Amino acid sequence: MPIYAYLAKTDPQNTIQGEIEAESDQEAINKISQAGYFPISVTLKVENSRVLNNTPKKISKRDIVLFARQLSTLVDSGVPIVSGLNIVMGQMPNLYLKEVLADVAGKIKDGKSFSDSLATYPEVFPQLYTAIINSGEVSGSLKITLTRLADFLEKEEEFRNSVRSALVYPAFVFGVGVLTVIVLIGFVIPRLVNMFEDMGQVLPLPTKILIEASVVFNKYGIIIIAFTAVIIFFLRRQYLSPQGRLAWDKFKLKLPVLGEITLKTEISRLTRTLSLLLSGGLSVVPSLDVVSSILENRVLKLQISRIKDDIIGGLSLSDSIKKCELFPNFVINIVIIGEETGTLKKSLTRIADDYERDVDRSLKSLARMLEPIIILGVGLVVGFIVLAMLLPIFQMNLIVR
Repeated sequence: MPIYAYLAKTDPQNTIQGEIEAESDQEAINKISQAGYFPISVTLKVENSRVLNNTPKKISKRDIVLFARQLSTLVDSGVPIVSGLNIVMGQMPNLYLKEVLADVAGKIKDGKSFSDSLATYPEVFPQLYTAIINSGEVSGSLKITLTRLADFLEKEEEFRNSVRSALVYPAFVFGVGVLTVIVLIGFVIPRLVNMFEDMGQVLPLPTKILIEASVVFNKYGIIIIAFTAVIIFFLRRQYLSPQGRLAWDKFKLKLPVLGEITLKTEISRLTRTLSLLLSGGLSVVPSLDVVSSILENRVLKLQISRIKDDIIGGLSLSDSIKKCELFPNFVINIVIIGEETGTLKKSLTRIADDYERDVDRSLKSLARMLEPIIILGVGLVVGFIVLAMLLPIFQMNLIVR
């Protein structure tokens, strides 16, 4: 029979935790109520093994953000960590995350720290998450740290969503345009070729071009797709290698417009994360280790490694950043001011806020610029196809007249 972990009130001031066997959530609630307690949360602890094995092992970033906010609110209200985890589990829709949290709560009951328990699931809780929790435990400010972490994750998710929303419409228009062209060339044109041949007249040049393109596509389409797949596989293999990834990241930073957006995105993530870690009590060097683990661009990762070595060698953060050619003067000047005034954490947050706004504006401007270009390009291609299809019909009407 399944076992449920519960949190219940014995009276208005006191709560208890326990486990109970029941066939369903409602039966567990009824049994707790019959015992004279008021149930606050009831969470399935031991499920049927078949259900657990079939549980999807995917946890979205939104699930982690939701967990962080709920737990920070509960802990800030005075609820112990284990009780908070049990309450969050009862409200968590993701079954795999619910299973993970149940195991984390069990490890804490066995004497492990919260951060060490989370660290056993690195695929769910990355190094940044566990490092921040650990700093809060060491400094005795776990409540504040959890709130800062929740704010940070929500800000990251908001920024990520703004990037997606700015790019989704141009990508949708381009995809629909490509699909339309493929359908016309691959399915519509071949059905009109016989009609054009039966007309027994000289076809216009656009129609000849269209027919040849359709013939090539239908005759060699599989070969073209296979060749494209091989190229994509080769490029992906090169990209996954350290040298290929580094070369690609260098290329991205040199692209007009997109290079600046990429750099600002990475710097905003770097400075916001560094600010959060420093606020949690970590020193600069271990904070840079954590920051390096969340950056995507390998070129910037190398720069962070050099900055860390310079700081270990005795240089300040601003002096180390000056030696790196990737960081703009704006970033260097703000860091210098932050170090001189003792407000480095606020200065780093300001850089992140400014760059996130810049990236958001740049992406929206880029999307507004791409939309008419894509629509015009797709319109020209589709217009050419339609014109090439109609010209022979117009010619036939003229001959008949």
